Amino acid sequence: MGSLRTYRIALVIAIFLLVGISLLIVKPAPPSYPPYVAKSAQPNGSKAIVMLMEEKGKPIKEWRQPMKFLPSQAGQVLISLEPKGMTELEREELLDWVALGNDLILFAEEPADWEQASFQLILQENEEEEAERKIWGPQLSGNRNGVVQSPLRLDKSQDMEELLSDDAGVLAGRTTISEGTVSLFLVPQWMSNGQVARHDHFEAIWPYLQNEWSVVWMDEYHHGYRDQPSLFALYPGWLIAGFAQLGLLLLMWIWWRGKRFGPIYTLREWTVRRGDETLLAVSSWYERRRLAIDALRHRETYLRQLMHERWGVHQRAEHHEILQVARTKWNESELAALVQVLQRLEQIKTENAYSQKQLLADSLLLDKILKRLEKE
Repeated sequence: MGSLRTYRIALVIAIFLLVGISLLIVKPAPPSYPPYVAKSAQPNGSKAIVMLMEEKGKPIKEWRQPMKFLPSQAGQVLISLEPKGMTELEREELLDWVALGNDLILFAEEPADWEQASFQLILQENEEEEAERKIWGPQLSGNRNGVVQSPLRLDKSQDMEELLSDDAGVLAGRTTISEGTVSLFLVPQWMSNGQVARHDHFEAIWPYLQNEWSVVWMDEYHHGYRDQPSLFALYPGWLIAGFAQLGLLLLMWIWWRGKRFGPIYTLREWTVRRGDETLLAVSSWYERRRLAIDALRHRETYLRQLMHERWGVHQRAEHHEILQVARTKWNESELAALVQVLQRLEQIKTENAYSQKQLLADSLLLDKILKRLEKE
């Protein structure tokens, strides 16, 4: 026993050593995310600014569906950081959503095809990239410093409000579309984890993220994180409500018509014969009281009842009426057996005595006719 216990302890120690060495040698690699993903803690992610907004009470949510499914309520904002693969149709859908009273904040180093939002780009030649520059704007307290990598600047126009500028031109601007606004920043790097705390990048962009929006959507759809919309999102609300009402009316109509679903359970009393003790007691009582003729009359009543149910013949019909209907339904041999039974029942009425043996023989004849009728 002692040696077995020693082996067990040694086995447990070996397992722990193996697991510990494996953890030291093989370290799990951190998950890799595309640039500017909201949940990415990598230097090119944007988790830092998102967490700060959450700490300030901003209702941050990720948007992973096509732009046409954005909620139509006013007072929302969509922040899109360097979106990839945005089509012309999606830009039109975004501008329609902005016109409802929402805001779009776009960070892109080289944005394209945003002329519908009154943004025109100018290429600044011979500009030194990644050089620290003086940054100023209407919501900045004095001049700030920042590194700008984009060679583009926004063209000044009366329709655009200048938000950030440097000595080379306008870095960020805002235009109004109906009830909403579109803000375009040419410095997406300032939102990344690795750059937001450098120079004065945070101080330059933070004032423009302070509005009281009902929801702050982070665009993850154009970072490759996409959810399929639900079935209810594919159809307009009035159509879904109409189908729901039609379905309710259909259920009420089925209920009114007396329809039911599921199996129909037949009462046990309708399918199970009486127990053997009951049958023996009844037969013994008939035998002691010499009621053989009464038992036969009961069987004759049941025969006429079956004929009434199967053929529609009155229960007090004469024999010739019964045979007239039977000729249209049965063959010659079956008809002959029925004639024999009817004649026997008529003959018994004139007999003075009726024994148990006669009841047994006549019951056998009746059984054949009853089984034939029960099959119809």
